[in-house]
Amino acid sequence: MKRHYSIFAFLMVFVLLGCPPPKARKKMPRIFALSYSMETGKEPSFLIADDFNRNHVLDLAVANSGEHSFSFYKGIGDGTFNDQLVYKTGRDPICLVSADFDDDGYKDIGVLNYADQSIEIFLNTRLGSFKKTSQLIKPGKIPINMATGDINGDKIMDLVVTMRFSNVIMLLGKGNGHFSEPVSMDVKGQPTGILVGDYNQDGMTDVAMALAGNGNKGVQLLWGKGDGEFESSKVFKAGKQPLSIVSLDANNDGLMDFVTSSNSLHSLNTVVNKGDKTFDSLPEFASGNFPKFVVASDFTGDGFQDIAVSNSTDDVISVSLGRGDGTFTYPPIYHRVDEHPQGMATGDFNGDGLIDIAVSCRDKNLIDILSKKNMINPKPNLPQAEPKSS
Repeated sequence: MKRHYSIFAFLMVFVLLGCPPPKARKKMPRIFALSYSMETGKEPSFLIADDFNRNHVLDLAVANSGEHSFSFYKGIGDGTFNDQLVYKTGRDPICLVSADFDDDGYKDIGVLNYADQSIEIFLNTRLGSFKKTSQLIKPGKIPINMATGDINGDKIMDLVVTMRFSNVIMLLGKGNGHFSEPVSMDVKGQPTGILVGDYNQDGMTDVAMALAGNGNKGVQLLWGKGDGEFESSKVFKAGKQPLSIVSLDANNDGLMDFVTSSNSLHSLNTVVNKGDKTFDSLPEFASGNFPKFVVASDFTGDGFQDIAVSNSTDDVISVSLGRGDGTFTYPPIYHRVDEHPQGMATGDFNGDGLIDIAVSCRDKNLIDILSKKNMINPKPNLPQAEPKSS
């Protein structure tokens, strides 16, 4: 009987006091501070940074999906920008790219319009403004992302576009801001995010894309042959629904790797380049809720690439610091921004030699500028996995 009372007493204490809490995590200091915000058009989404007027100061451009336009902001060099110049586009612009499409030495802007299923090119006038070309490019059905690079080795910038439920479209540039007819390239799934770069170090441009939806899911490469032809790779694992993709040297071996974000699964995956046209997928790690875009840079100045993710329903940017071995610190460092963060761009916006982040915030129609705090490598020595609670 006494034994029963002892068990009852123990259970009462357990219920009243609860399980012992897990070991407290080391709280990470924020490495960015919100320094500046500026108005955009309605529902800003995709964001790019580049030096459009060749004054060695970064400028910004953002797609305003809700009012069919993009806004251009000339950088002043102190972390602030001139008032926006607004350019009308087709319906629902969702992606921007910058490149010199007419070979005049100045960066131009390409706009992908989702609802119109079209692409427009805005040429740099070299006077701080842009002028749309006469060509309305029709890549095909449901274009959702694009990237730019010299695909066929002629020193002229081309475009590649992901078509949501089918394939990838290649548009070869003519060097005057116009493009040839679309050429379809088959892929092994439903492409979402897309990148252009030299991923096997052979001097020729390759295409990397995330595949999500039905069928194969992961990352696929199209290995460039230098003439506009490609060799298709297998699909490498990269989470269950990878949507956004960024390239970086995650393990400091001189080869470009990938990080993908899975929106519905609130997670990130690192895909490590082995140097032989194959890749290894590392275990997924947590982001915030509904990660939209992911960008990479060395935010701490330690020589290792870090990543930042816009988490659309948390209203935060999460920063995961690279360890230089393909893994990242946990937990992420969270930075509060305005409502519904979307696109991001990185660069030194205020001329202090430190990398900053610009983020478009859809529900507030703002761009927030997060300036880097002058801190020295605030990295913890923490495991990747969350501690289990009792």
